[in-house]
Amino acid sequence: MELDGWPHAYIAFDLETTGLFARIDRVVEIAAVRFGEGGEELGRFERLVHPGRRMSPAAQAVHCISDDDLADAPPAREVLPDFLAFLGDEGSCSLIAHNASFDAGFLGAELRRAGLELPLHRVFDTLALARRRRPDLPRHRLEDLSRAYGIARARAHRALDDALCVKDLWVHLRGHADPDGVLVSYPIHCADEAQAAPHGWDLLSYAMESRAVIHIEYDGGTKGRGPRRITPRRFIHKGGEAYVLALCQKDGFEKAFRLDRIVRCELVAEPAVPVVDGRSIGR
Repeated sequence: MELDGWPHAYIAFDLETTGLFARIDRVVEIAAVRFGEGGEELGRFERLVHPGRRMSPAAQAVHCISDDDLADAPPAREVLPDFLAFLGDEGSCSLIAHNASFDAGFLGAELRRAGLELPLHRVFDTLALARRRRPDLPRHRLEDLSRAYGIARARAHRALDDALCVKDLWVHLRGHADPDGVLVSYPIHCADEAQAAPHGWDLLSYAMESRAVIHIEYDGGTKGRGPRRITPRRFIHKGGEAYVLALCQKDGFEKAFRLDRIVRCELVAEPAVPVVDGRSIGR
């Protein structure tokens, strides 16, 4: 892909935080790697961020970043403008993260608190991509995929090492070969204000507005892979995962269906609408 004579670039990024909830927790480390379609590295960004609060023991056990490490780090309002400058214009690059709804939501929350405008970049999700590409793997955590593809990680759960891993994973999974309508992506949004709908799920959004019934093929739940008929209500996020909360037509009560486990969907009320294989309404 070429834009204004320059090759389209990708930026894999990762955030480390004081916890899992954007409303009360804060970012403590930001790192990103700019790279080309073939994986060639074009630049790096890495900063510690003072969260303005103490580090939780649970979070420190994961990423090993302590209060002492952050004592002299600048606050987010000073780091974020430099990070936005590194990202550049949304037309020149695509952002990539593993479990993208988490990073996109945390980044948006920090930008909002700093009084900065949310950029329009889409954040593509390697977690959803890996689940579609490698259904044979029992788990799709970053550490599991790193082992599966032989990707070296010097310091697991540190932002730069995880960003480098996401870069290599994107290349191994050939994310650039998929059209945008197939790839799951999220807007950069303020996670403590609203649940952002991922890009590419227009059919579910349409069904929510019209209260239509959707036929899906779902790979998950106690029943395993198979067809379901649902009436979508709203998008929700739990534990860093994106779901659609919907009325199950068979059981008669609401259930949460994880978006990355919806393999196909079509609008039952309008059979002329093409079957959606990869999140596009095709209207």
